[in-house]
Amino acid sequence: MAQRLLPPLLPGDAIGFISPAGPVTPEQVQPGLDSLRRRGFERRIAPHAFADHGMVSAPAAQRLQDWMDLLKDPRVKAIWAFRGGYGTIQLLNRLDYAFLKKHPRLLIGFSDLTALQWAILQKTGLPALSGLTVTSQVSEENPFVEAGLEILSGRRTCFTAEDFPPGEVQIYREGRAAGLLVGGTLTMINSLCGTPYFLRKKPLILFLEDVNEPLYRIDRCFQQLNLLGFWPRVSGIILGKFLYRDEILDLLPLLLPLLPPGIPVIYNFPYGHFPHCCPLPLGVRARLSTAPLELVWEPFISRRAGGHV
Repeated sequence: MAQRLLPPLLPGDAIGFISPAGPVTPEQVQPGLDSLRRRGFERRIAPHAFADHGMVSAPAAQRLQDWMDLLKDPRVKAIWAFRGGYGTIQLLNRLDYAFLKKHPRLLIGFSDLTALQWAILQKTGLPALSGLTVTSQVSEENPFVEAGLEILSGRRTCFTAEDFPPGEVQIYREGRAAGLLVGGTLTMINSLCGTPYFLRKKPLILFLEDVNEPLYRIDRCFQQLNLLGFWPRVSGIILGKFLYRDEILDLLPLLLPLLPPGIPVIYNFPYGHFPHCCPLPLGVRARLSTAPLELVWEPFISRRAGGHV
């Protein structure tokens, strides 16, 4: 079955901005908004995007209404979360997935948004883009912003070794893999275990990262997924950067014994909670090879201006 094509995001199009998780201030996102404006994008900011309701931006009903209103706006070609934080898990059993499937938009987000992106993929099959928070990763200093916009426009369908600084991405185990490209923040993926929103699909090319989690908590997540019978569904691994107290953790000794034998494993991929994060499509069929390094995914964005799903 062919990959469903979503409309491209092109200069002149409008982006809808929401805060489905933690609160954010205008000052925190203004540099990112300015960067996107300079690239030619219009903006539609949801009414509660700058609300502050403690741990979350606004009550769940208001966050959902913001999203639904943007989905109804034909000028809005993509919906971009200002930040992660905490709170998207409160929305999963309240979201109208049938409505979302009829009014599809690509959801761009990261960190806490992982739970929402996995739920949408499981319930509707719609892909997303993981990465590029407006608060810190959409900036003139991030060399991967342009690559993210190329993905969103349909002009980019791969990453190769040439896209990264020499020697940054490391290969632990060579090989080839094919499967559904999915991933995100490890602890958010684990928060879905045992729920209707955990992905049932296989095989998977899995990309992972996390921040401020000590090794024993990361191992607990890995072991929980093992007890769930998850790892045999994985055909390839892309480890982003797991940062703890500003140091990069070595997870390979914890993870390798749990993985199927012989699958390709790459690590130190520039994906994670830091400003120069490389975004990755989530929920698209892909191929991974290590010699030479290449991650190629099937087109999921129409190359036509004004394309329709």
